[in-house]
Amino acid sequence: MATFITRFLAATPDEDTYLALLRDYADNLCNRFARLGNLSDLEDAVVVRRLALKLTPNGRAGQRSELNEYGLTLQVRFNRLGELKDLEEAITAHQRALDITPDGHSDKNCFLIGLGTALQLRFDRLGSLQDLEDAVALKYRAVKLTHDSDTDRLSRLHSLSLSLLSRYHRFGQLQDIDDVIAVQRRIVEPTSDNQITKSSHLDDLSSSLQSRFDRRGALPDLEEAISTQRRALDLTPDDHPDLPSRLDHLAVSLESRWRIIRAPEDIEHAISVQRRAVELTPDNHPKKPSRLSNLGVFLRPQLCHSPSRSRVTMAYDDVSASHPMVCTPTVKLRAARINSRMCTVVYGFDRLRDNTAIRARQAVLDAIRPCISLSLSISHRLEQLTREAIGPEITATAATAIAAGKHCLALEWLEEGRNVVWSQIMRLRRPLDDLRSRDSDLAEQLRQVSVALESAGRRVAMDGHGHRRPFRDAITPEGTAFITPTPYATLDEEMKVHIQLAAEYERLLAQIRKMKGFEDFMCPITLADLAPACKDGPVAVINVDRSRCDALILYRTAVIVHVPLPDLSFEAVVKMYLRLAIATGGRTNKCRRSIRDGRASRPPQESGVHMKRILELLWKRVVQPILAAIRDEQLAIHAVARPGGNRLPHITWCATGPLSFLPLHAAGVYDEKDFRAPKAFDFVVSSYTPSVSALLAVYAQSTVLSATETPKILVISQPRTPGQKPLPSTVAEAVKVCDHFPQSYTHLSDRHATVNAVLEAMGQHDWVHLACHGAQDAHNPIDSAFFLHDGRLDLSCLMGISSVRARLAVLSACQTAKGSDKLPEEAVHLAAGMLAVGYRSVVATIWSIKDEDGPVIMDAFYSALKRNIESDEELAVAYALHEAVAKLRNTAGEGCFIRWVPFVHFGM
Repeated sequence: MATFITRFLAATPDEDTYLALLRDYADNLCNRFARLGNLSDLEDAVVVRRLALKLTPNGRAGQRSELNEYGLTLQVRFNRLGELKDLEEAITAHQRALDITPDGHSDKNCFLIGLGTALQLRFDRLGSLQDLEDAVALKYRAVKLTHDSDTDRLSRLHSLSLSLLSRYHRFGQLQDIDDVIAVQRRIVEPTSDNQITKSSHLDDLSSSLQSRFDRRGALPDLEEAISTQRRALDLTPDDHPDLPSRLDHLAVSLESRWRIIRAPEDIEHAISVQRRAVELTPDNHPKKPSRLSNLGVFLRPQLCHSPSRSRVTMAYDDVSASHPMVCTPTVKLRAARINSRMCTVVYGFDRLRDNTAIRARQAVLDAIRPCISLSLSISHRLEQLTREAIGPEITATAATAIAAGKHCLALEWLEEGRNVVWSQIMRLRRPLDDLRSRDSDLAEQLRQVSVALESAGRRVAMDGHGHRRPFRDAITPEGTAFITPTPYATLDEEMKVHIQLAAEYERLLAQIRKMKGFEDFMCPITLADLAPACKDGPVAVINVDRSRCDALILYRTAVIVHVPLPDLSFEAVVKMYLRLAIATGGRTNKCRRSIRDGRASRPPQESGVHMKRILELLWKRVVQPILAAIRDEQLAIHAVARPGGNRLPHITWCATGPLSFLPLHAAGVYDEKDFRAPKAFDFVVSSYTPSVSALLAVYAQSTVLSATETPKILVISQPRTPGQKPLPSTVAEAVKVCDHFPQSYTHLSDRHATVNAVLEAMGQHDWVHLACHGAQDAHNPIDSAFFLHDGRLDLSCLMGISSVRARLAVLSACQTAKGSDKLPEEAVHLAAGMLAVGYRSVVATIWSIKDEDGPVIMDAFYSALKRNIESDEELAVAYALHEAVAKLRNTAGEGCFIRWVPFVHFGM
């Protein structure tokens, strides 16, 4: 190519002629690529357009067109190869073309569409909402500037409809789907049946009508969708490449009508149409898995009642072929799900031991990973987890393994699929000592990329005016990695950095895994890896799924004890969770508050009854069977003394699903007539962990404070936070903490406790005590935050810091361990955030606490903690909190659950 262009230039009389010939040559290459699909033509077209752009002087009229054509060609290559750098370069070219084009210029609308389309592509790939909004706005402007007689009017309307449809699928606003249908009608009406594009426009309109039916349930929309799709098929030749897609759309609409009317001919017709769509789709086509999945959905109602085993097995074999194919991550996940469900229909749980269902479930897990890639921002990863309902898939996958008797595999799957975001963050921080001893340069490269990747795409800190600002990594003199401002000019720049870092991280991992002895470096964790997390007592992992509920008790010897929980069901756990909301009188949604706050009224009288019932059910159906199953030599449950006797054994709870929101540590029978009725706190000291691997990371990240060391304590109190209710008891609470450790504390209060001051001080102290308002953000969990004097110290920010000094975090706020009911498997709360920062132990709350109880329980807690440290006791924090809660329980009354139950311990 280079030689050809050189000769071409030498034979060209002048620069203008040369540029014109280059443009024609690039156009011919693009046309030939469109006809034949030869990638080399597309590559040459990019080279030629880049050269033409380089040779076009700035300010020349043709520069605008060169930029636009170059951007369009890069978009084509992105669609073919999927390289994000092509898309980023295309956006830059389109933006530049638009910037140098004056308003009123005839090409303005063309450049608007070019940039809008590129931004739409980036949204489809990365999920940036700003890209989507910008794409819609740009395309609206382009359509508005396009005259009715313009030949490109219909294509621009079509482009606008695609972005509006994308926004509808993202936000679900009915106005968007109404606008899409209105735009598509404007496209269909003036198009004659003889035009080749008519069938495509009808297909688009039919799909949108189906979408609106799915949302509104209006049968006229569905009837029109079916009739419109049939019109589209009548106009589609048998050899048309879109025929399988249109058949697929008709089958979906017919199946939808069958679900309402239950006419047998509809489902039979849907199956036959879908089979034809599948047959016409090549095996290597990216839509093959999706169409096979749809066939599985249509077949399933019949298969469940089919007397023919051969028919069932044949259908399963067809659908099961869907999961290994190349396709988008979400489509692959959906295909794997359908495959797994079909497998259950075919084989049932009685044949799980033949590994068929296990392989199907492994495919689901494999399909989940790309959906939550490190190249996505943390917010987008959490959004994907919610949208794709990945949490229930993980518990279902574990339930399948448990039913097959593969308890080790079930635990490993739970560890790989739950708390994904935290696992990714902690995985980035995994110690690199072994690698450093082999290749220090490579280890340092990975460390630098890991630290940078943790903070990439995170605009989380506040400036002095309460505005969020970007962060980057830095190393303090104390050796603490934390996040400091970086001058990203735009979100585009920030996104580019994130993408580059993710690609570099994967490249380095691939390079490391080629080294002898490092083949499994940072690969999914195994049972042997997990067992050391149980050195301070067993970990009870409780899997709650719609099909079954079980506990897997893990010991440090890598032994797993399986405890079936037949009296527990997913529905029962949900009911307990709903009862808890009633019993706490809405405190799960409130901040820490003073009894002098007029709205802080006591819960209704029946709240005690609800709480009693919840705790009794938890005891009988969950805690008691688990404690009874733990071996005598590990936890002498039957021989343990009542309170006041020998030191109680320790257990760590790791629950899944809605059970993760319930107070297992307080389970028991609370009978006023029988003080000897069993209660969990009489038998064990309880801690919690988001996952076993999170506990393992806690052990690895820092060292235990010895009896000879004096901890440096950072105490934060906010009695008068701007915009929040006063918390006068936080001052008394801070005083109690400082009194116990008078020589080693730093106290930041009121205006001194700013976000930046607290972040900086956290890296210089071993312990941090936060007495302030805190809140869980239900809509965006990573915005859950502590309220400081000048703004919010939120979970996003905590995700971006890492302290080698971190040992203990006491979060004397509210909802610091509540989590999001949309993401029960992710433990997206402030307590988990502090574990990820590096704190070995975290004391937190699962609902709103009474302001006046703060000084009482913290006085008892730090008194016991100081004594335990001086005695060099293991699990000093867990036992100190157990003792402090006992004192509060005795003071407030055992039946005043609201006051003593919310305090929990995470970590070790």
